[in-house]
Amino acid sequence: MMEEHYDIVKQALLNHIREVFEEIEEDIARSHEEKYAMLEDALENASDVDELKVAFNQWYSDHADDLELEYEIEELWENALSNTDLDF
Repeated sequence: MMEEHYDIVKQALLNHIREVFEEIEEDIARSHEEKYAMLEDALENASDVDELKVAFNQWYSDHADDLELEYEIEELWENALSNTDLDF
C-alpha cells in the first residue's frame, strides 16, 4: 500500500517544504527591507561624512547580529567608498 503512494507522498512533501522555504525567504526579504529603511533614516539625519559614519556604525551595531552579515563594519564602509571617485 505504501509503495503505491510513494510518488504522491514524495511530491506532497517536496511541495510543502518549498512553500515553507518561500515563506521564510519572504520574511527574510521583508526584514532586510525594514533594516535598509532604518539605515536610510539614520543616514538622512547626518549632515557630513563623519556623521554618516557614526550613523552607519550605530545602525551596524544595532542590526549586524540580526542580518548575519559576512562582512565587518570597516570592510562594508571601505567597499562602499571604493564605488566612488572620492579619495578618503
